[in-house]
Amino acid sequence: MNNTNQTTILAGSILIGFALIAAAIFFSNPTVSAPAAQAVDQVGDGGQGQLAMMGSPKREEGEPRNIYGNPDAETTIVEFSDYECPFCARLHPTLKQVVDESEGKINWEYRHLPLSIHASAEPAAIASECVADLAGNEAFWDYSTAILANQRGLTATFLQEQAVGVGVDAQAYGQCITSTEVASRVDADAQRAAALGGSGTPFNVVEFADGTTRVASGALPYANWAQIFANK
Repeated sequence: MNNTNQTTILAGSILIGFALIAAAIFFSNPTVSAPAAQAVDQVGDGGQGQLAMMGSPKREEGEPRNIYGNPDAETTIVEFSDYECPFCARLHPTLKQVVDESEGKINWEYRHLPLSIHASAEPAAIASECVADLAGNEAFWDYSTAILANQRGLTATFLQEQAVGVGVDAQAYGQCITSTEVASRVDADAQRAAALGGSGTPFNVVEFADGTTRVASGALPYANWAQIFANK
């Protein structure tokens, strides 16, 4: 074999080698895997730690906010949640207990992170925002509790029946759930969660009185929450 042929074969082998390496890097790189919208429910203690962020995890001033507890509380737990997530249902009474026992020092803001793996999560989120708009904050929380207690039956009929049950007019509800403004509100919540690093539900961020924040992801038990506030 002459030198020209040997050189050609060698060059071809090198190119093939680079191609195989590039392919291996591409398919093994987690940054090119499933998007955040395909996140999964979180369980257990979850991630906890300080979070460097631009701005607050709360909704912007002037936007409608779903607040449980003292609206002027010095500390806020912001929960980004999915109405079909079983761990969100597990966390719900725990956060209620935390707020109820805080003597007005802690409140809880509910924001939405409907996951693509849950077909009814986004319609339920939109429905809950309509309930808040049409019947008020207390109705929103009653509605949310009812939804989380019936996660396997979140049909359109069920969502409307529950809305009517907390005082919403059926016709007004039907008009509201088609509102692009309400849908964009839910989408903005999900985008904010993603910007903060939320990839599963429940994704919780605690904002303290001094403006510092702490991530508390997953269905944390009461003892963990007590420790978070005791250490602050």
